Amino acid sequence: MQSASRETRVDGARGVTLDSIDEELIKLLVADGRAAYADLGARVELSGDAVRERLKRLISEDVIKVVGSVSAPTLGLGSFALVGITANGPVQPIARALTELPATDLVVQTAGMFDIIAELVGRDDREILQVLDESVRTIPEVGRCLVMQYLSVEKYAAGGPRQILLGGGRHVGSPKPEVREDLDDADRALAAVLQQDGRASYRQLAEQSGVPYASARRRVVRLLERGVVRIVTVTNQILFSHRVQAGIGVRVHGPIPEAVRQLKELPEVEVVVATTGPYDLLIEASCASRADLYDLTGTKLRSVPGVMSTETFNYINIHKLPYTWADL
Repeated sequence: MQSASRETRVDGARGVTLDSIDEELIKLLVADGRAAYADLGARVELSGDAVRERLKRLISEDVIKVVGSVSAPTLGLGSFALVGITANGPVQPIARALTELPATDLVVQTAGMFDIIAELVGRDDREILQVLDESVRTIPEVGRCLVMQYLSVEKYAAGGPRQILLGGGRHVGSPKPEVREDLDDADRALAAVLQQDGRASYRQLAEQSGVPYASARRRVVRLLERGVVRIVTVTNQILFSHRVQAGIGVRVHGPIPEAVRQLKELPEVEVVVATTGPYDLLIEASCASRADLYDLTGTKLRSVPGVMSTETFNYINIHKLPYTWADL
């Protein structure tokens, strides 16, 4: 194994340091999010306790998040919206307040027309509106809110770098569980805990869900084996791979399907979603550099027939990593 000190990388904006062992652990967790600490330690030549402390740091610094990927309807969720927020004052208090809201599954600070974008998830449209009125617009520094409700997801590149926009969106093209089943309240409670922490121990799952230990263990094993819940490691690409990510609002003239077809073929475009609000489509792009993003927005998108205009909001700081929902 190469010396960790020779591969240390520091993100100056966030003060996050990743060495070669951190990077290898992240790769191992992407392959198996519930791998035992001892097994991970054996792969990187560290003790299980040392691995545990490293993962705690990576999670606390928002480099990774290990979550249970669950069908949104399984948890009674049916409405998703992206909210673009313009601040009247400092942005950080807004980000902190939004991060604490259970209804947000990601919060990203951006450059462009929005200061912050946040994804809201609710049981229905009424709940989304209630969260907007009672919990978002009441934050003192919040100025203007633009709400973009998701209508349909046309592309979700599940095999690519970890998406941020629509992290709570749809895993289009992911393998569906072989068996669809109705879950009872205990199953839903356990799935909800895994969605918060995909590495929660069986004892933690029992304590947080209120399900007895033996039953919790048996139920969770069944949920995982049957594919009802899948453990996914979400990586913060801004910190981990230093990619340039951006959300782009697209206005289309004429029929949308042809523009969608060509946008889906662009390798930098990982998400394409039809929305209500100021844009016909929202896309998420992941580029190796700012020059590549400039080429995408300045040339490639403008060459797509029907694309009338675009607005780009670069991701600067991810305050809350997204959850992930399967097969919506």
